[in-house]
Amino acid sequence: MILATLQLKNVRIYNALTMQCHPKLNIIIGNNGQGKTTLLESIYFLGLTKSHKTHTDQQVIQTGQEFAKIQGVFNLNPTPIEMSVIISKVGKKANYNHIEYSRLSDYVGQLNVVMFAPEDLDLIKGSPSERRRFIDASIGQLSRPYMTYLSHYKRLLKERNDVLKMMQKQRINDTVLLHVITDQMKHYGKKIINERTQFFHALEPLFKRLYKELSNEFLKVNMGYEPSWDGVNNHVYEKRETLDILTGNTSLGPHRDDVFFTIDQTPVKDIASQGQIRTMAIALKLALVERVLEVKKHYPVVLLDDVFSELDESRQHHLLNYLQQGAQVFMTTTTLAEPLKNRITDYQSIEIKNGNIIRSVRHGTTTL
Repeated sequence: MILATLQLKNVRIYNALTMQCHPKLNIIIGNNGQGKTTLLESIYFLGLTKSHKTHTDQQVIQTGQEFAKIQGVFNLNPTPIEMSVIISKVGKKANYNHIEYSRLSDYVGQLNVVMFAPEDLDLIKGSPSERRRFIDASIGQLSRPYMTYLSHYKRLLKERNDVLKMMQKQRINDTVLLHVITDQMKHYGKKIINERTQFFHALEPLFKRLYKELSNEFLKVNMGYEPSWDGVNNHVYEKRETLDILTGNTSLGPHRDDVFFTIDQTPVKDIASQGQIRTMAIALKLALVERVLEVKKHYPVVLLDDVFSELDESRQHHLLNYLQQGAQVFMTTTTLAEPLKNRITDYQSIEIKNGNIIRSVRHGTTTL
């Protein structure tokens, strides 16, 4: 789907905004703190019903207001599609063509979105929890059953940990209850592991190719999925049971999984430069773009926040070439340098100041 119009109401710095979008490349220009990233955050929220920046939805609501509304109109033959998300202090509502979804998990996946932000460098060098969030958000857009498995698994994991804590404090000694919950958790854990394994089997070759194209390096880069449990050997849970009771936590399962990245078989965090780490993070996100295209048969909307920072001119050149291949792209920058501008054939520049569009230019013609 192509986003034709984005409308915001009470979203962070924006009182009200209507932005007409270019079907290919939209370059959002402005100084820091003017609201550039909020535009990308809003499109991301429209697709995934959550922010990439915060785990607290209410932070999206403008100070002093009771709600925020994000609405998009998409070009889709034969008639346009309208999507909206309303965030209030008591929850969220998501609508697709004026039909409200009772479960947000059923809404997610209608609009596929892939975003790169500066904090995504933590996908390569940060904690495993960051990579697990990437896994769940990515597969969740492609597989509705995965979200159901994950929801059941998280509920059972909490139940198991509650029982473990009570056994740790000797308040109960109910191994039968523990085993019943463990068996149910393993059932959904296997399904999650299978989906993750298939996802990374498809993603790995895309990532390796895209890193080489962006970097023009002849290094051997690799990445892959590291499950903490193989999904087959059920007895390992019983072997960990004493440890789990002592700690009051489940030490095994999809909630402990990770993803590895290497250069010439050495962990990236030990040898990679900042430019290599940034290129890996971008390659990972672009690999996801191509995976969405393979599965859904259409491009996702691509969001790039400050993507050119710390990339040398060669990497910028290769990235720009890629961005003009087919997906609708929204990217932010403080300034559009002439060498980059000269390589773009079809785009719209949107200048932002204090939460307002002060200038919008498409094909060199002022439209606002």
